Amino acid sequence: MASLLYVFPHPDDECFGPAPALARQRRAGHEVHLLTLTRGEATAQRERLGLSKAEMAETRYTEMQDVAEALDLTSLAVREYADGELAECNPLTLEDEIAIHIHETQPDVVVTYPVHGISGHPDHLVTHAVVKRVACALRADGAAHPQRLAFFTLPPPADDADRPGHLQHSPEALIDCVESVSDADMATAREALYCYETYRPVIDEHQPLRSVGTRIRFEIFGETHDPPLPSLTDGLQAPADAPLVSE
Repeated sequence: MASLLYVFPHPDDECFGPAPALARQRRAGHEVHLLTLTRGEATAQRERLGLSKAEMAETRYTEMQDVAEALDLTSLAVREYADGELAECNPLTLEDEIAIHIHETQPDVVVTYPVHGISGHPDHLVTHAVVKRVACALRADGAAHPQRLAFFTLPPPADDADRPGHLQHSPEALIDCVESVSDADMATAREALYCYETYRPVIDEHQPLRSVGTRIRFEIFGETHDPPLPSLTDGLQAPADAPLVSE
């Protein structure tokens, strides 16, 4: 079995994104870890609910505990960097945070946002940059983990898709892995998504899992796979502590 670490900036990034793949990976017996860099306190939902930033942060942290249980995550770590302000952080500090967590969890695969961040949110873009830099530095040092760096992305929208116009997808030529998920995986992802009670109006309006679909797409940094791999863990070196390499 392999180990995967997902790194995102906000609570709900995993559930508005690759949650069905996380469910599939746990069902297959892999370890799945989640690191979230903020508590998501700057959301506009805070004003709707009449909560302070501190109250919203605590509420969303509690919701994430329920998400971790619904997805049966191997571990969940939530940091307290300022939501919406990652661009103001010292990137070296963020890199150290991520590198330490990689050392602790020893994932074979690290997953984060692609260069466009899907939504273009500045926190998404910063997270992509710092995670990629950490993975490349570990590669240069010959570290055993991770073996692979992947970027979750959306499929192209269907002609009749009701998808927010600001969302982006990666070109098909960059897709190196497509994980097909089951109805049970989608049900697990949906259960996890609805743990975010504070986001219920947004979830009901946009139904984010419809944009994700049942074929979860990933770019793989430094690798080219045509046809795409059916799993992010396919083709990993054995033993799992082999150095990260590109094809």
